[in-house]
Amino acid sequence: MPINRTGARPLKAQILDELRKRLATGQYEVGAKFPSLRELTSEFDVAEMTVQGAVQELQRAGFLETVAGKGTFVTALPEAADSPPADPDACDCTEVNKLRVEVAEIRARLEALERADS
Repeated sequence: MPINRTGARPLKAQILDELRKRLATGQYEVGAKFPSLRELTSEFDVAEMTVQGAVQELQRAGFLETVAGKGTFVTALPEAADSPPADPDACDCTEVNKLRVEVAEIRARLEALERADS
């Protein structure tokens, strides 16, 4: 998967999307050993911390589990619908739009408070 180094999306998010897609499409099966950080770092040609962040997200979501001294293993597979779309403009994005509205409302309230303090 080519990483877009000039785009607005963080590298970690791009790698996370790719790894979730691989899990959802069955490239890694439940019980299978997941590639090491070193392997993923080499594949994506990014810093290990970047890959580690994506892997930690998958662990928090319950898809991966690390066993000390043995490696990281696939514990569950995301549903294909759980995988975020590769193109954020192509999604329904209703939740994103709700957040944008909330941020705009908070920004307006903050500006009003700052004006009142002046």
